[in-house]
Amino acid sequence: MKRILLVFGILAAAVVQARAQDQDSQNGLQREIQDFQKDCGEGGLKAVINCTKDAFTEQPIHVAVGTIAPQNGFGVGPSLVESRNSADWRLALNADAVVSTNASWRAGAYLKVIFAKHAVTDPLAPKGLSLAPEYPAMNFYVQGISLNAIDFYGIGPSTQQGSEAVFGMRETIAGANVLYPLIPRFHVSLFGELNGRFVNIRNGGNAGQGVSELYNNATAPGLANQPGFLQAGEGIRIQPTMFGDRVQPDLALTYQQFVAPGSRYSFQRLNTNVGVNVPLYHSMITKTRSYNGPDECGTDVKDRKCPVMMDKTGSVGLRLLITQSITPAGNSVPFYFQPTIGGADINNEKVLPAYSDYRFRAPNLLVVRATFEHSIWGPLGFEFVYDIGKVAATRGDVDFNHLAHSFAPGLTLRLGGMPEVSFLFAFGGGEGTHPLLLMNNSLLGGSMRPSLY
Repeated sequence: MKRILLVFGILAAAVVQARAQDQDSQNGLQREIQDFQKDCGEGGLKAVINCTKDAFTEQPIHVAVGTIAPQNGFGVGPSLVESRNSADWRLALNADAVVSTNASWRAGAYLKVIFAKHAVTDPLAPKGLSLAPEYPAMNFYVQGISLNAIDFYGIGPSTQQGSEAVFGMRETIAGANVLYPLIPRFHVSLFGELNGRFVNIRNGGNAGQGVSELYNNATAPGLANQPGFLQAGEGIRIQPTMFGDRVQPDLALTYQQFVAPGSRYSFQRLNTNVGVNVPLYHSMITKTRSYNGPDECGTDVKDRKCPVMMDKTGSVGLRLLITQSITPAGNSVPFYFQPTIGGADINNEKVLPAYSDYRFRAPNLLVVRATFEHSIWGPLGFEFVYDIGKVAATRGDVDFNHLAHSFAPGLTLRLGGMPEVSFLFAFGGGEGTHPLLLMNNSLLGGSMRPSLY
């Protein structure tokens, strides 16, 4: 962590030095101070809302918050956003470092290059809706994360609650990805990525038995040693405009290759993600915007001000997710790179929340989700999630037999670009009830951080 924080400190110092020589940057910092003085001095509930929004979304400096990973607490720390615009391109640096309540941490720097000159727009898209021009975008990033408590119950769909062990993990990811809009009418984009992944596994926290006390390298592949991985990926994403953007399909296919030379842990992964979202109001922002970094939430490539979302919001969604792993003869997928269902996964995505976090783990996965969300008053909303799904040790077992179920009503909090907070009370899995409290670790509308598996 010291090395990551040192890099972050050098970045911050460099930006501060650049600001001392850049009149526009000085004006940006002055505008932030003026916004705080204005919004926090109004008085009443409006001042509380606006001042809170400024604290978590203003640029160039704001507070970064979010759930680092389930069971590892909420992270809080500084965030820095620095950008430069021209008529042809946009360059943006996001950097943040957070420490959580159980001493887990994450630190990273994310450089985004947007080629604004080559924007593509759906010629038939209605004006003023959530759709915006799409831009070719390149992302370069380095991120380190250390998690002190991750539950492991074994591999496969039939593991028992009594087999719980705890491990800690440190992962460093350095790499780049590119998103290139191809066919504007149907919002077809090509995706590519290249990452180096370096993982270290240890026995976890103070609660529960350590993973090496209950498991070995045969029952938890990758426990004995963790080689470095070169991970590439290619994919396609389709988000067509339908019925004036009142129906929003979303299809993503990604093929990944995890290569660990000299080991028996190389494998490939095929991800199929098919969904449809139906926003109930035109004012909603429902799509991640390619021109935003993880610490940004602007509504235009040049307008970096985060919106105040106090209008009515509501949506209905349906999603199918299938993950399939392909391993050469004699190889296996390391347990720490296998997807999980139950509670929320290591990327903070809710998956069958009626079960404990990370409850089922295997190389293959199938999940079907139906969601409904609607505002109640101001930023407060109601959410209902129904999931069915399973994990499977082999691709042949990825089917619709013997699915686990989860029902989860709860409350949400949305406030402009502020991270969304979800509190769900889940049941229906046959293993009791499970309350779940999550806060997004990227701003609303911002691109996500690299996946941890």
